[in-house]
Amino acid sequence: MIDELDKRILFELNWDCRQTNSELSKKLKVSKQVIGYRIAQLEKDNIIKSYHAMIDWRKLGYNSIRVYLKWKNIPPLKEDEIYEILKKDSFFMWTVKFEGDFDIAFYLWTESIPEFSIKWFKFLSKYRKYIMKYELYESVNMIHYPMKCLIKNFLIEEKIIGNGNKVSYDQLDFKILKMLTLNGRISVVDIANEVKLTPKAVIYRIKQLKNKGILLGFNALIDTNKLNLGFYKVDFYLNSFNNLEKMFDFSKLNRNIIYRMRTIGGPDFEIEVLIENPDKLKELIDLIRKNFEEIEYYRIHRFEYVIKQVYLPGDK
Repeated sequence: MIDELDKRILFELNWDCRQTNSELSKKLKVSKQVIGYRIAQLEKDNIIKSYHAMIDWRKLGYNSIRVYLKWKNIPPLKEDEIYEILKKDSFFMWTVKFEGDFDIAFYLWTESIPEFSIKWFKFLSKYRKYIMKYELYESVNMIHYPMKCLIKNFLIEEKIIGNGNKVSYDQLDFKILKMLTLNGRISVVDIANEVKLTPKAVIYRIKQLKNKGILLGFNALIDTNKLNLGFYKVDFYLNSFNNLEKMFDFSKLNRNIIYRMRTIGGPDFEIEVLIENPDKLKELIDLIRKNFEEIEYYRIHRFEYVIKQVYLPGDK
């Protein structure tokens, strides 16, 4: 069981996992030793699974394609084997196991359509006999909100991946980004030793990556199942876009909505929800339908678990 202090720590680390224990101590008004002990316990219990950098792939010159996929007649061992391959393949970004109309959802990197088609058709040719159906959309953006349901009072904040165009960066920048996305709490000294720079130079480069909008933040990957919270994706299809901006504002303010996406070719309004139970989810959906009558229909996907969470394209 976790208590209110654990929830506050999870909230803070999910939004910015590079906060030091001293910073968290001042913010949460408990000792640094207590913060360190609680974080260690949350890691030991695998509630905090890992730490990552949040990187805007579009600022690196990439686009992203999202795929929903449904398996057919696939042996469990083969399915697990495929997921292990996806973890290691730099073509695949954020990847989750679904329960519902589809079994898995993932994002794929691409610098061009020809490059994407070669890699995608290679994947299809290898596993087509196990695939019943799939849907494929081009990602416009991904909006991250804090885990608002974990605490009573929260700031209205968001981090947006996918805005803007490519900016300049070099191989050292990319190497630093790679280290940060593998471990969002890695020390500056460890980065400096690896990339053969001084800590001061690493701090400067990280600051520049933030200023350019490449590096948006750092977040902890949390096993929400262990918080007794359900994690769902809800896709809404609309007959009008007249109130779309109001729907976006609703997402930002609602305490259970923690992500919002937009794609070309996909649902018109997409949200990800962290909530106590299916009845509460139904209440939220009914509230959205009541406020926005242009909704024609919707579908629900339940997250089973995250297979992979990476926001950095493959090696350059």
